[in-house]
Amino acid sequence: MKVTKSCLFMRPASGSIYGGRFSMSWWATTVLPFVFVFFSVVEYISYRHDSSVNGYSAGAIAHYLENWYYPVGISAVFLIFCFWLFIPWRTQLPVIFNRRTRKVTYLARGKIASQSWDCLEAYIKDVTSFAAGGAPINEGVLTLAIPYAEHDHQQSDDRLRIGISATKDADEAFFNRGIYGAAMIWEYIRLYMREGMIALPPSSALSNYRATSVRECFSLWSPFKMFRSRSWWKRLLAPFLFPVAAPVLWLITVGDLLYMGLDRILPRRKWPQELIDACDGIWDGRI
Repeated sequence: MKVTKSCLFMRPASGSIYGGRFSMSWWATTVLPFVFVFFSVVEYISYRHDSSVNGYSAGAIAHYLENWYYPVGISAVFLIFCFWLFIPWRTQLPVIFNRRTRKVTYLARGKIASQSWDCLEAYIKDVTSFAAGGAPINEGVLTLAIPYAEHDHQQSDDRLRIGISATKDADEAFFNRGIYGAAMIWEYIRLYMREGMIALPPSSALSNYRATSVRECFSLWSPFKMFRSRSWWKRLLAPFLFPVAAPVLWLITVGDLLYMGLDRILPRRKWPQELIDACDGIWDGRI
């Protein structure tokens, strides 16, 4: 979510599902322009029908202005139905790695807790799920195992497990991308705690939480990037894919810009004071 000189803020796996780029709330927002364009095309087809069958002669723009509430209304209804996805997005809390205090702070069973970085254990779970079409999806989840005991069971050796998922497939691996991405996340965290922010390389397993600027958004979704891909087969297919990919990517750009705007204006859960203190007051979850 954010990197500073002394603190690294990471989304837990549940937070990655609902908030940030490629999450459910991001997809709901990104699909919105597609819904609007689709029903605008349907409206144009309706105009062609009225023009040829019913003798409508006022023009396509006039016909659209007379019926604009159909695409706009359907898009608004779609957004309202997806609104429940925004609630966990705006209420999520991060896992904080404090390099100065060597502490890891997290939300545990409704309470804010901290543990020493040196007591942290980590492993990667290989999770294989299946999409609606039946295709298997390989995912890797970095799991942090932290010693945890209830107040009335101080001698317990239980482990509290917190999952952190790679938010993008790793470009460096074609197979087992999820596992590779989770390993990259762990090395990213270790490198930060060992050497600090200045040593962190750009990671293809991490996506930006949201667009940082309009320029960055257009650059990320530019259809011309496929011509400069490091993969030879992508460059080979680029001339054939461009006519189809360009309109899709431009609509995704619009959705990404909408998501950036929503992230700025929608209210966010107020962080507990313990969480703000854990990061030395550097960030309180706001922009």
